[in-house]
Amino acid sequence: MKHRIIRRLAVTLAALAFGAASGTALAAAPKHQAGEHGTGKHAPAKAPAKAKDLNGWGQVTWGMTRKQILAAYPKAREFEMGSDAPKGGHVRYLFGLESIRLGGCAYAVDFEMKKNALRRVTLYGQEASKDCGDGVDAQLVKQLGAPAGRQKDAESASAEWKAGHTKVTLRRGMGKAARKVAPVVEYIPK
Repeated sequence: MKHRIIRRLAVTLAALAFGAASGTALAAAPKHQAGEHGTGKHAPAKAPAKAKDLNGWGQVTWGMTRKQILAAYPKAREFEMGSDAPKGGHVRYLFGLESIRLGGCAYAVDFEMKKNALRRVTLYGQEASKDCGDGVDAQLVKQLGAPAGRQKDAESASAEWKAGHTKVTLRRGMGKAARKVAPVVEYIPK
């Protein structure tokens, strides 16, 4: 029994270390691929994750409890987002990661719970720029392939991926609004 617990702890720590690597948190990496990354300059390029492999985000899966999320992400906590908003601005109280870097841009991660079970993960961009919107879009395309659908108008754009048990939606500003509207990526179980 003790050997199983120690072995699971080692696997969990290895998974956390993989999840902390640059650029791996945007979309969940399948557990069977965690150890397949090459380390040399001439290592073969890794194929994009198959959409059917997503069952959550990063190291969390749908239905996890708050305690399980804290085990996967010890820095997760309750925090305010938008507290620096002008008078009348919207303030949100979230449980998640206050600031992570993805593709060179900062995001707040919200683990939304219902009846103590994870039901949605939302990444709120903390920087409004064309580079952040283009960067997260390119990273999602690389990891999930072409989106199932795109919508675009003069000020906003959205893209949606159907990834097995998960629907991934990206919303962002376009044109002049790209400097005003930070990207938002939402992961929802289907």
